[in-house]
Amino acid sequence: MKRIKIAILGAGGFAREVLWALRDARAHASGARFEPVAFVDRVRRTDLFKGLPVVTLDDVRPDTFLICGIGGMTEIKERVVNDALARGHRFAPAVIAEGARVGPDIVIGDGTIICAGSIATCDITIGAHVAVNLDCTIGHDAEVGDFTTISPGVHVSGNVNIGHAVYLGTASSILEGLQLGERSILGAGAVATRDVPRHALAVGVPAVVKKAVREFACALPAATAPEFSPAR
Repeated sequence: MKRIKIAILGAGGFAREVLWALRDARAHASGARFEPVAFVDRVRRTDLFKGLPVVTLDDVRPDTFLICGIGGMTEIKERVVNDALARGHRFAPAVIAEGARVGPDIVIGDGTIICAGSIATCDITIGAHVAVNLDCTIGHDAEVGDFTTISPGVHVSGNVNIGHAVYLGTASSILEGLQLGERSILGAGAVATRDVPRHALAVGVPAVVKKAVREFACALPAATAPEFSPAR
């Protein structure tokens, strides 16, 4: 089977983990394999990084798809992805890492990655450009919005609705049937036992809303797109 050529947006820590995952990953639905060809950063480099060239978006060939390798807060990821889309680039079908398990009747958007050790059971909808990090679980009938970041060890129970660009901290948990509003943040180790409003930060066990999170202007023109993580 022909491999899908793919370049990784970013060149920091999570981008390196994405490269590792791509070596043995498969595309959701088609089962196609991937061929990593480059990292993409704001500045082109003359030396190789992890065996691959570091190029700019302008260098990415039309036959190459993208995957976002920018971890951390969701607003930066969204700005960079939107910049690439505005320039006409295409994102890869969802990446399922070796060791991840995805059950039946699951819809997953382009540009999403499900990392090793994670399980998504059945009848789940996961949006585009979502990062499901190592050792997470997503239960039946859950919905996960575009650009959400699910950090390592997160547990999402069944019938949970996670809005657009939500950030779930490491080892946090969400009980069944709850809703997390768009751009909300659930802190590391927190347990959500009730709904979390949009643009809210919730921490603790049980999770308590501490403050509002400012709204982010993500639809920026290309000239103001943020820098990617530096190669290191």
